[in-house]
Amino acid sequence: MRSELRLLALMSAIVLLGSACHSATITGTVKGVDGAPSQGAFVEAQNAKTKITVIVLSDSQGHYRVENLPSGEYRVQIRAVGYRAEPQTGVNLAADQTTSLDFALQKGVVRWNDTSQYQAKQLWPAARAKDLIFTNCSICHGFQTRMASVTRDEDGWRDRVEFMRTAMHFNLPYLTDQDAADLASYLARLFGPDSVLTKSPEDMPGYKETVRPFSSDAALRRSEMRELVQLPIKTTSTAWPTSGLPASRPM
Repeated sequence: MRSELRLLALMSAIVLLGSACHSATITGTVKGVDGAPSQGAFVEAQNAKTKITVIVLSDSQGHYRVENLPSGEYRVQIRAVGYRAEPQTGVNLAADQTTSLDFALQKGVVRWNDTSQYQAKQLWPAARAKDLIFTNCSICHGFQTRMASVTRDEDGWRDRVEFMRTAMHFNLPYLTDQDAADLASYLARLFGPDSVLTKSPEDMPGYKETVRPFSSDAALRRSEMRELVQLPIKTTSTAWPTSGLPASRPM
């Protein structure tokens, strides 16, 4: 049995090494609006056929490197909160090929679904319902895609809250009817037709205090471990929460 396991491990290693030896690489530099290197920008390379996406961060010199990509056609784009850059499409990679793609960031708009949970806690209006959201709703999904990316009136939010109460048998069943009503009302205040929030969180007092830049490559490496860097992500939509994907990173 042990010899079979060792053989299986050896075969797996050979397969992995073989795929690495015949894989492609994308490198390049990300520069900010002022032309200076941009640290902490997320660079995403998505295979057009499999939709597998590999994500890396640009370093303190603005350099990035996406390695071990199977040959094929790719779409490469940048995600950085408050900035935008033209994506590179139709990037065809052959085995063992290294391609260089540079990106220049332009000023964009910060949206509420770009913010992190920390920022939301600081910037959303104080209310008991806010505490309920971060205590109960954030357990299984972020607010960025399920709340901040849609607009519903109070009836619409009430319907969603009731659905979660009946469908999710974890924390939400313990919410009282009054809790549910408070949640629906609060969500309508935030993400309803007549939202009390500013169009962009940048316009909120105190927003700048919730954002901090990367201070070192060590901090960058810690962020890489937290933010799915170099992990192949199989995506079926663009619903991945974009919070905390900035050139200036939220606390």
